Amino acid sequence: MGLLTDEARAWAQEPFDPYEVTISATDIARYARAIGETDPVFFDTDAARAAGYGDVVAPPYFPYTIRMQAANLRDRSDLEPDGSSSEDVPPVETTRAMAGETKIEMGVPIVAGDTITLEKEIIDLYEKSGRSGDLVFVVQAFTFKNQRMELVMREEFTRIYR
Repeated sequence: MGLLTDEARAWAQEPFDPYEVTISATDIARYARAIGETDPVFFDTDAARAAGYGDVVAPPYFPYTIRMQAANLRDRSDLEPDGSSSEDVPPVETTRAMAGETKIEMGVPIVAGDTITLEKEIIDLYEKSGRSGDLVFVVQAFTFKNQRMELVMREEFTRIYR
């Protein structure tokens, strides 16, 4: 093994800037329609309030759209050939990337008007030998909180490079 260099270890220690976005009822409705939801709480303020929410509520896993905005609203020159954000790719001698394990912890729901802050950090970087050669594992944590600092969602995502 020898893919992990001092440069890669230093890369893993670099902080990421938080990403903040205010969620609109339109954002929620677009996502709900895209995944086939029909429950009025995702589209109608009165229905959402009758169900105990302050405004229209986002379906589960809506925070994933925030993560994708944060990663991909970049200049083309800041993206890898596969569309990944260059800042997310470790400086290692590999040619392929694969998705690995994902763990998700759900918190409070998002409602229209919430301001969500996404914080990203690399929580682990390690190497293993596999059938096809050496592999590098990058474990990232994505933590979403609302303006009241309540946890909305935490995702741990592993990306594997070979």
